[in-house]
Amino acid sequence: MDEQFLHYIWKYQKFVKAPVQTTGGHDISIFSTGSHNHDSGPDFEEARIKIGDIEWAGQVEVHINSSDWIRHNHQTDAAYDNVILHVVWNHDKEITVNSQPLPTLELKNNVDLELLNKYKRHIHAVDEIPCSSQLPGIHSLTISGMLDRTMIDRLASKAERILQILSKTNNDWEEATYRTLAPNFGFSTNKEAFVRLTELLPFSRLKKALQSAKSTEALLFGQAGFLDEVQDDYQKSLKEEFSYLRQKFQLVDPMVKPQWKFGKLRPANFPSVRIAQLASLLHRHPKLFSLLIETKDLKVLKKELLVEVSDYWQTHYDFGKARKTPSASMGISSFENLLINSVAPLLAAYSKYTDNQDFMNRGVELLESLASEKNRITKKWGSVGIKPKSAFDSQALIELFSNYCKRRRCLQCNIGVEILTK
Repeated sequence: MDEQFLHYIWKYQKFVKAPVQTTGGHDISIFSTGSHNHDSGPDFEEARIKIGDIEWAGQVEVHINSSDWIRHNHQTDAAYDNVILHVVWNHDKEITVNSQPLPTLELKNNVDLELLNKYKRHIHAVDEIPCSSQLPGIHSLTISGMLDRTMIDRLASKAERILQILSKTNNDWEEATYRTLAPNFGFSTNKEAFVRLTELLPFSRLKKALQSAKSTEALLFGQAGFLDEVQDDYQKSLKEEFSYLRQKFQLVDPMVKPQWKFGKLRPANFPSVRIAQLASLLHRHPKLFSLLIETKDLKVLKKELLVEVSDYWQTHYDFGKARKTPSASMGISSFENLLINSVAPLLAAYSKYTDNQDFMNRGVELLESLASEKNRITKKWGSVGIKPKSAFDSQALIELFSNYCKRRRCLQCNIGVEILTK
């Protein structure tokens, strides 16, 4: 037994209702089960029920055992003083609130056991997507509605992380943009290394050198630890420039190159190449956040962001190591990954910060204009008949898999609820 199932039973009233009584023998009439609260506090808010001859409006708390009220320390939390009904599977202890017995509804004798068994079979399915075999029978509107919900949840979650960065950088949006953008140049392999780089080289220092492409590269490669062992004249010139700028800007000790991972990466994804791409973007757009906010035409925005690297990096993938085939800019898939995981969330964060829905709409439109991502999760969904058409869909499916399927939160998913209800 778990509380997720009990939430479902209460929310959708999947219990015998003729008659329903409290453990104290009083009849219960349910007018509204309330709105499901996924934050802290009681599980359901604004419920309306009648116990005996008195109608109540307030909160409902759900537990497996009545004694969980004490185990969770609700008796010391004023947020639970307005609970009007305690819904439990097993009533093992009398609970009082404000010296009065708390009305309790015990469910274990009022629920069809076949429904419970069906739920257990579902969440214990061996497939990573528990409902994979039942998806063909699910209404398309149920699936699309859930994808809309998970996409907005994912975008909102990313936006919240950006707002947390913003709060730590004195509400400097250009700094927050830099710290959001840079880690995505490292993908999963070098993400943390890029985070560390932005901490050792804050944008407040870097922006003073962005007018010069050479100074920009010198600062980024120097603080990243790439300039210790000189391989050629260009690296030597960057090292000399960095030595001067490091003293001028009073920078802390840089990283060391072994903190960056090269193994199992194609040369095009080497961290040296990614740092060069970041340097070119920041040099061309020193006020990058302003560009994102002020450019409404998505085609223009994409064109502005897809910049060429400097001459040296068009023919090299690391210092002293030449490319076999010259390349001027990052690949389309890498570029679109940047738009999906940095630009769209930044627009969403600014929407929340300014309470302006237009920026959220632009973030959503950007995702809808991009091709679907191709990864292990989207391939898994494709194998069960759900194929994403855009980045909006692929992001929604990634969130659905990671936050619902993988965690077996089936009864908080519209698809899982429809399956169990059938």
